[in-house]
Amino acid sequence: MKKVLMSLLVACVLTASTVSTTGCYGSFAAFNKLRVWNGKFTGNKFVNWLVFLVLNIIPVYGVLFAADVLLLNSLEFWTGSNPVALGDTYRETDANGNSVTAVKMEDGSLYMRLDAKTGESQELVLQRDEEIVRILDAKGNLLKEAAFAE
Repeated sequence: MKKVLMSLLVACVLTASTVSTTGCYGSFAAFNKLRVWNGKFTGNKFVNWLVFLVLNIIPVYGVLFAADVLLLNSLEFWTGSNPVALGDTYRETDANGNSVTAVKMEDGSLYMRLDAKTGESQELVLQRDEEIVRILDAKGNLLKEAAFAE
């Protein structure tokens, strides 16, 4: 069981590091929220395509992309947090039925819940401070700390 949870944790940390770190160019949160919304708009690929065309002609996609490039991604680069990305949820389930859910919190940390197929679960918080990543349990106790280089 511990191996399964640790495997999920490692996968989540790797994913979280790409989701929660800003990189050089940001996460394009506003543009991607619209893209995801349009992908789920009706479930009909032809209607979604028509909505996509209309939103490009108006140009909603272009305005959100420009807002991401000029404002939101710059804010994310300098502060480490994109206000549009707050509350974003990531879910992944492996082939064995074990799952991980991660939510980006307002303070920039990442809340994670690991659920094993057996019914066991664990809640963790991933915090980034400069070049240190900390993994805390649900009570705030430090479980692991690691330095990383960009």
